[in-house]
Amino acid sequence: MRDKYRNIFFPNGDIKVFVDMFCGACSISLWIAENYPDCKIILNDANKELIELYRVFKEEYEPFEKVYQANVDKFLVLPSYKERKEFYYSLRQKYCHQWQNYSAHENAADLFFMMRINFNGMWKAYNICNNRYSTPPGTLTQKEKFFDIKEVRKFRDFLNKCEIISGDFGNLSQYAGDNAYFYADPPYRDSIVDYQCGFSENDQLRLVQFLKDMSQKGCWIAESNKEIGDSFWENNFGSEYKKHYVTAKYTAGRGTSLIDAEEVLVTNF
Repeated sequence: MRDKYRNIFFPNGDIKVFVDMFCGACSISLWIAENYPDCKIILNDANKELIELYRVFKEEYEPFEKVYQANVDKFLVLPSYKERKEFYYSLRQKYCHQWQNYSAHENAADLFFMMRINFNGMWKAYNICNNRYSTPPGTLTQKEKFFDIKEVRKFRDFLNKCEIISGDFGNLSQYAGDNAYFYADPPYRDSIVDYQCGFSENDQLRLVQFLKDMSQKGCWIAESNKEIGDSFWENNFGSEYKKHYVTAKYTAGRGTSLIDAEEVLVTNF
């Protein structure tokens, strides 16, 4: 999506503060860090498991890496898909049902390892797994090169430069100011995914109003979402905001099919 967003995502000015309101895997914030190395980045997500993982990266990285690397080493010597699958599910069982018996860095290492080799990069949280991360495994064909620890350390270095918080997006107005950019990539409308924290149509409307309020405070704003043909963006953002429409293929549950869909990026610049 970077190629499709490249010419419409960045405002004409020097971003000093970037507020990633639904940071998820941090892909957009990583892009911001590449282009604005001195920018202060705020990572927020309502998913407390994910945010706890990021905090461990910042606060307990060395013991985290030891456990993570041990998981990698165990995985790589397993010769068959069956054995690798059994190993994955043993970690999931431990993470979902016995996490209280382990330290934060041990749980984070198991979570990060599973997230790297799961099915299609998705986040599932099943009731039978205490509503904790419980995505099934993917192909499990990864080789040693895939687990290059230097890449993990680069992500740690990135997180060390960020402020990490977890909460409702409505609490982020404290970061408004000159050269601040608020970006929202919320759970998409018309999604078949049951998001862990829930995100209703009322939340969609509340988000629109929050972004308009930040715009009134002089901030740059942008929101990515799905266009479903009901004039939601025109009716709620109005003509003073730009709507950029791009095609996207959703393979991680953002729609009811795997065909090309239309995505919208709404901006005030």
